[in-house]
Amino acid sequence: MRRTTSPRLAAVMLVTACVMFDTTVLGQTPEQEKMWEAQRAQKQAEEKIKAERLAKEREARRADPMAWVRTLDPMAPGGWTFRAVGADGSWATFSTEHQLKRSGHTVTAWLRQEYAEPHRSADGDVYLSEVEKVQYDCAKERARVLLVIRYAENNLTGSQQSDAADPKLTEWDPVVPGTQSEYTFRWTCDAGSAGTRPR
Repeated sequence: MRRTTSPRLAAVMLVTACVMFDTTVLGQTPEQEKMWEAQRAQKQAEEKIKAERLAKEREARRADPMAWVRTLDPMAPGGWTFRAVGADGSWATFSTEHQLKRSGHTVTAWLRQEYAEPHRSADGDVYLSEVEKVQYDCAKERARVLLVIRYAENNLTGSQQSDAADPKLTEWDPVVPGTQSEYTFRWTCDAGSAGTRPR
């Protein structure tokens, strides 16, 4: 004679087995509890030290943003020229006249951005520096980014990730007055109108 288990009895047996499994897995000996508590305390202490160090670094950059900029490689062979630094020392911008191209009222240029603290891209990649190939419409005061290359470390070093855009599909963004973008726009359009030739 074959015996069958009712669905209700099967469910009770399954719940009982899960509870016993959880109790076995989650049960801690006093030694394990002490060890895990010590590990948690150590991690909290390390995080506190890291936060305090970061706060001091930020305070130092706010006090003298250029001190951080001077730690960066000017990368003179690429023609990079320092242009601006954030008031809090969190970023610095460089530009180059290398490969500067003008076509009518449109100027295309390379910009370099350095960051004092790691940034994260939309894909989750961490980076500390990037270059952008930007096209400016000097007549209509607008811009669009054609290519971005992000680097894991400062000075355009370390692993890299790039995002390219199709100029036919990329929309123009207005250059907002009083922003870093306007400063870069003015410099680029002035350099392009000065008869600068691609190198």
